[in-house]
Amino acid sequence: MKKFLFLFIVVILLAAAGAVFWFWWQAGPSSLTVKTPAPSTSQSFEALPSGETVSSIFEPPAAGQVIKFPVFNYHHIRPMPPASAPIDERSFTVTPEGFEAHLKYFKDNGYQTVLISDLLDYFDTGKPLSAKAVAITFDDGRYGQYDFAYKLLKQYNMVATFFVTTGWVGRKDILTWDEIKEMSDNGMAIGSHSISHPHLTAQNDADLRHELVDSKKEIEEKIGQSINLLAYPGGDYNDRVIKFAKEAGYIAGLGVYKIIDQMPKYRYSIRRFHADDALDSITSKLVNY
Repeated sequence: MKKFLFLFIVVILLAAAGAVFWFWWQAGPSSLTVKTPAPSTSQSFEALPSGETVSSIFEPPAAGQVIKFPVFNYHHIRPMPPASAPIDERSFTVTPEGFEAHLKYFKDNGYQTVLISDLLDYFDTGKPLSAKAVAITFDDGRYGQYDFAYKLLKQYNMVATFFVTTGWVGRKDILTWDEIKEMSDNGMAIGSHSISHPHLTAQNDADLRHELVDSKKEIEEKIGQSINLLAYPGGDYNDRVIKFAKEAGYIAGLGVYKIIDQMPKYRYSIRRFHADDALDSITSKLVNY
């Protein structure tokens, strides 16, 4: 009986296997192939945010926070006057070769020239400056600032801020408005250095307002750009001058003071170093910076 039951089960299993094989052979092997569906042409993907839609939030520095930021100030860029020339003419002159040595030092040692507006952006928004940022400024609008300095700045891919004494423009050895506009159009910043280069603290209210307001207005008309930086002639200013500068629409003022410490609360008395022809006049200010 057990042998019969075993044989019956074997026959049933063989019949079932045969039936499966029969149906597979009738349908063809392709019926057991797993097909991968083609990608849909209507499928949409979520776009990654562009740089324009990603905003970074910076923290502005405290009003009294000290920021190490060297600002170098130049006047004449020209061949050195003879030894018989007045000492102030020689001390305020940097030769084209000397100025190029300054720029080469910046480049070779990892310093990056930025504009005064970049410092103000940091004051206002916390947008960081490069670790070794420095600024170059020029006062008066002397001819060599275009003939020599501007060309070297372009050669070294650097920038500077030029403060123009508007009443002098077009005189012998002074920049022209076309030259000033060209520099403005090519990445240099322009600011006011008054109309007649007076001692601002000695001016009455009407004359002080004229020196600050009308110089700003003329520069803007000539270069087709708004300007909002003032360099005090001779570094001469006081609280009253700062008040008039604010009323005239300037957002910062630059004096002369031999340290590299800047503070947001002193944006109307930004310190600058006088640079002379010797390379040491800049390298000595960059120790430990």
